[in-house]
Amino acid sequence: MIRTYYWNTRKVSLKGYIKNRIFNPNKVVFRYGNAGDIFNADLIEYLYGEKPDNILEEGNRLLLVGSIMSVIKKGDIINGIGWKGNNLEDKQSIIESAKVYGVRGPLTKSLFEKYGADLSNLKFEYDPGLLIRDVYNIDIKKSKESQVLFIPHFRDLWIYKGYPKGLKVISIDNKPEKIIKEILKSSVVYASSLHGIIFSHALNKPCVFVAPQSKEPIFKYRDYFLSIGMEMPEPIKNIHSLNFNKDIQTNLSKIFSSSDFYYPTIEELESSDIIS
Repeated sequence: MIRTYYWNTRKVSLKGYIKNRIFNPNKVVFRYGNAGDIFNADLIEYLYGEKPDNILEEGNRLLLVGSIMSVIKKGDIINGIGWKGNNLEDKQSIIESAKVYGVRGPLTKSLFEKYGADLSNLKFEYDPGLLIRDVYNIDIKKSKESQVLFIPHFRDLWIYKGYPKGLKVISIDNKPEKIIKEILKSSVVYASSLHGIIFSHALNKPCVFVAPQSKEPIFKYRDYFLSIGMEMPEPIKNIHSLNFNKDIQTNLSKIFSSSDFYYPTIEELESSDIIS
């Protein structure tokens, strides 16, 4: 198994999910998990043919996906994760000595630069979620354009009480394959979920950025857009203010593949005590 970390602390059983929806509807829980975080586990299996060992409290992990800079520990290999823009002075000594092969974007890179980390081995500044086509072997030629899709941030799904007519809504609390299926059927994707945006771009679908309705930091969205060579577009205020004729759609200018990224060898992971 490969030691890693991805966020899944709100995942509950089907019984627990139903119970929360009935008796505590304002409490955010997951039935399957955040698709962007589930992707982390699938990426490890795709790259190494190994199962992930999801570890929070110890270091010596391969960190690939998510805004999880706040949980880095000694011995971790940074390989695509991002920073939210929060204060990480308490992590300064760990950041200074971190082994960094990849970061989500230039704003995350700036954190390592601020603390004088060795970036001589930095290979990429992209979100590994852009590899979704490779990981799931997706043929985008089979894509259709029969719907307009909205992928809300997981907190937004619990905030919105209704949606515009004719809009297909899918929860990010799903397996990535389900999200992919709905994106491929769409002519355009609206998203306040960052990985909703990333997956849509990777599947060659135009995407409109919708402002998150919670206090989710805009910093991480800007980090991603800068990584793909764009200034972050002004998000529409909420999904009810959509205007199909005027909303700013974004597309990738290139198709990403594994050659745009770098991952350490099994031998390096073994020598770093990351294989358990």
